[in-house]
Amino acid sequence: MEHMTDKQMQFIAWLITTATDKCQSMEEVREMNKEIRRHSKGLKAGEDEEEKDE
Repeated sequence: MEHMTDKQMQFIAWLITTATDKCQSMEEVREMNKEIRRHSKGLKAGEDEEEKDE
């Protein structure tokens, strides 16, 4: 398994927080999260359902 460097993790965190700051509602954030998960390797589709319960 490939490991990310701290700089890579910081960049990803910055990228996501910058994008979510532009969202007007939690629904927009959830839609963005779905898109991120859809394009991310290793994340299960069922994780979307778990988040809705919170």
